[in-house]
Amino acid sequence: MNEETYWQERLSREQHQLDYRHQSKMNVLVQTEEMNLFSLLKPKVGIDGNKHYVLYGEDLQSGVAGFGDTLMLAIYDWNKNFHRAVEKK
Repeated sequence: MNEETYWQERLSREQHQLDYRHQSKMNVLVQTEEMNLFSLLKPKVGIDGNKHYVLYGEDLQSGVAGFGDTLMLAIYDWNKNFHRAVEKK
């Protein structure tokens, strides 16, 4: 391996490490943002059959719900549904 190849590979590895650290920080920020609304409103959580659920409100018809195979997936679904526009009938 010549010196130029060595430095190119070293710079490539360092850039990869910087990209990885940046992505890790972004993942933490996204995770935090996903939990903010959940933490603030403190919706009901539980298991219905084989799915976890998150419910804000009295029932499925008047509230906002999310379902998932894990609690985290149910929270993601709930966040998505919370921000979804109500369909006009």
